This record gives sequence, structure tokens and C-alpha cells, in this order.
Amino acid sequence: MAQKTIFELDLINLAKWQRRCSIAAILIILSIITMWIGSTFALVYGLNITNISIGFWGLYFLTTIVSAALVFPTHRAMGYGLFSSIIWTLFAILIPLLVLLSISSTAGLILRLSGAKTGLFGVSKDTLDRIRPRHCRECGYSRDGLELLQECPECQRVPQVI
Repeated sequence: MAQKTIFELDLINLAKWQRRCSIAAILIILSIITMWIGSTFALVYGLNITNISIGFWGLYFLTTIVSAALVFPTHRAMGYGLFSSIIWTLFAILIPLLVLLSISSTAGLILRLSGAKTGLFGVSKDTLDRIRPRHCRECGYSRDGLELLQECPECQRVPQVI
């Protein structure tokens, strides 16, 4: 992958996909916990575990497909190529939680390097306003007439290359 500056990425789009991946990772964790509690409850009370486990596995496979559908656009928003994004999507089908956590943390790192503050559910709406395309991430100055790696005339911040 060729190096790109943070200013070449659509950070608002990346922030939205990163939030979706974080929420999907939390939902996968909740579905695993639900499967575990439901199976334990069925065993303790002697319920028909076959029907219950089919429902829980169906829920898990549904969240797996949703996570794979989220990984591809998030990976593309980070600036990776088509082949790499397809490979990561296939990995998301096999190990959805680990891939979602990896993609979400990498996207969060890119957003933090751009000056955004990320939390458990991604970037806040206030921070989304600060990471507009072709603007300084520190002060919001328009960088339209400046060189790519030239420092900002307002705050002297130099763009970082990722």
C-alpha cells in the first residue's frame, strides 16, 4: 500500500464506519454471552437444548455476516486496496470478533492521529465537525492552497503520513 497522508483519507466516512464496527463488536460479544447464558439455563432446567441452540447459532451467524459486511467498507475507507479488503472480509467470516476489534482499533488510531478524540462508540459528533476534508485537524484552517506536507499557517501543525 502506498503511503497516504491523513488529509487524503475521508476521515468523516472512516469515523462513521469505525463506529459501526465498534457497535458490531459489542453486539457479537453480547450474542456470545446470550448463547452461553441461554444454554446454561436450558441445561439447568432440562429444556430442549436443540431448538434453543439452533436459535442462538442463527443469531451468531447473522452477526458474523453483518460484521463481514462492515469490514469491507471500513478497510477501504482506511485506504487499503481491493484485494486486501476482500481478504480481511473473508477473515471476518471466520473470526468476526477479532477482525472487528482489529479494524476498529486501526481506524481509531488513524482518527486519533488526525486529532480526533475516539471513545468506545467511535468519534463524537462534535469531533466529526473538526475533521472536515482539506482542513487542519488542529485549528480547522482551510488547507486548499497549501502543499500536502506544509505546516498550517495558523497553528504550525504538520500533517502526519500514515
